[in-house]
Amino acid sequence: MEENKNVWIWVLAAVALLFLFGSFGMGGYGMMGFGMGFGFIFILFFWGLIIWLIVTLVNYSQSNKKDDLDSLTILKKRYAKGEITGKEFESMKKKLGK
Repeated sequence: MEENKNVWIWVLAAVALLFLFGSFGMGGYGMMGFGMGFGFIFILFFWGLIIWLIVTLVNYSQSNKKDDLDSLTILKKRYAKGEITGKEFESMKKKLGK
């Protein structure tokens, strides 16, 4: 039973390779030739690169938004850490107009 299973795996692998390299494609080896399978791989690589680029740019733009903290948030964090006193906090808050 195990040998029979291995034979089917090899048969499916051979069919997949033949399809990948163009023998089942339009015109077989004559019209598109050996490169048809590699063109498919190139298209997958190309679209993967485009999707990766879009995801990277979206993540980069969102990380920049996180870094741009407003002044009141920074002031509250400094007060919470104990870097400034309550009087300094209120004074700076008034200067900010908030």
